[in-house]
Amino acid sequence: MKINHHQKEICRLLNYQFKNNRLLEEALTHSSARKSSKANNERLEFLGDRVLGLIISEELLRLNPNSTEGQIATYYNYLVKKETCALIAKEIGLENLLTLGKSVKRTSNRQKDKILGNAVEALIAAIFLDSGFKTSKEVVLKVWREQIDIVRDIEAHAKTALQELLQSEGQGPPIYRQISRTGPDHDPDFCVEVLLKSGLKAVGNGSTKRMAETKAAELILKKISNINE
Repeated sequence: MKINHHQKEICRLLNYQFKNNRLLEEALTHSSARKSSKANNERLEFLGDRVLGLIISEELLRLNPNSTEGQIATYYNYLVKKETCALIAKEIGLENLLTLGKSVKRTSNRQKDKILGNAVEALIAAIFLDSGFKTSKEVVLKVWREQIDIVRDIEAHAKTALQELLQSEGQGPPIYRQISRTGPDHDPDFCVEVLLKSGLKAVGNGSTKRMAETKAAELILKKISNINE
């Protein structure tokens, strides 16, 4: 079967040409648009979630040979969560390429992000079924590279920078305190406060406690910068 202009564009952006174009069409079709003769991307999303997890896990272990399991898990959770998948979807122009039913076109932004995240995972599965693990890994690492680099640098740049700044000023280390943990087990939200000896404090949120600490450190560094200006 032939592919349309929009489908050709996503292939160009991914630098990948499908052998079986029906897999691409299926990956871009949401269940709300399902017709009796047309497959949707739910089954592909199920497979793509597992393929993505394996690719990201393997890459993080390769890049972080000295990191603990906990640190790797923090990076992993950020990189495979639906919000990150939705961000990737928008970056590669997937937002305007999906076949959707009228019932979901007026849905909330959070629900739209979930649909986009699922579609990216379905697209990964489609490439996996079309060409195998090696090729799907190459595509995933290409489009995820910036996010992988960012998440590996977040903690070092924020928490380490704060620690080093306080040491240079002869102050004691920051104190991190978890304020709350809300949300379901599969999508938690941690709230953490960081407190300095000077009394300065900031609060950060994240999908893991470590990420919430990192956000709090980023915010308090901005406060210190503003005070010193």
